Amino acid sequence: MLRQAIRTQRPLLRQYCKSQVRCIATSQSKQASEAPKGLNRTSHAITQPKSQGASQAMLYATGLKEPDMDKAQVGISSVWYSGNPCNMHLLDLNYKVKEGVEAAGLVGYQFNTIGVSDAISMGTSGMRYSLQSRDLIADSIETVMGGQWYDANISIPGCDKNMPGVLMV
Repeated sequence: MLRQAIRTQRPLLRQYCKSQVRCIATSQSKQASEAPKGLNRTSHAITQPKSQGASQAMLYATGLKEPDMDKAQVGISSVWYSGNPCNMHLLDLNYKVKEGVEAAGLVGYQFNTIGVSDAISMGTSGMRYSLQSRDLIADSIETVMGGQWYDANISIPGCDKNMPGVLMV
C-alpha cells in the first residue's frame, strides 16, 4: 500500500530511495500546501474530486452524508467465521470496533477474510491449506484496502495462522 500511495502522489512528492525496501518521500514546500490535510489522505482521492462522482454516489448509498466525505475511512477486517471456536466470537468484537471508530469521528467499513483452523484440519490433507491461508488473508485485506482507498486498517485475527496474515498487510 505504501508503494501505491507513493505512486499516486508522485506529482506531489520527490522521492529519495536509499534501497528498494526503504523509500523516503518529501514534499516540496509549495506542493505540500496542495496535499490533502487531515487523516483522509488516501480516501481523499475518491471522496473529494468531482471526477469521482460515481465513487461518491456509491459511498452515499452506503449511508454516508456530506460531512462524512471529509472523514478518514477505516477498513475493519475480521477473520470471523463460525466454523472455528477461535474465530466465532470475532463478529461481535468487529461491531464494537466499528462503534469505537465512529465514536472517534471516523467512518468504519467492515469486511471479512478467510481462515483455516489447524486444529480441525490437522492430520488430514486440509493442512495443505493452512500455511498458505496467511498469504490469502494478507492478500484479501490488501486488496480491499487498496481497492476501496481506505485510510487505515484495524484487523481482528483469532488464531495463530490469522495473526501473521493480518500483520503481513
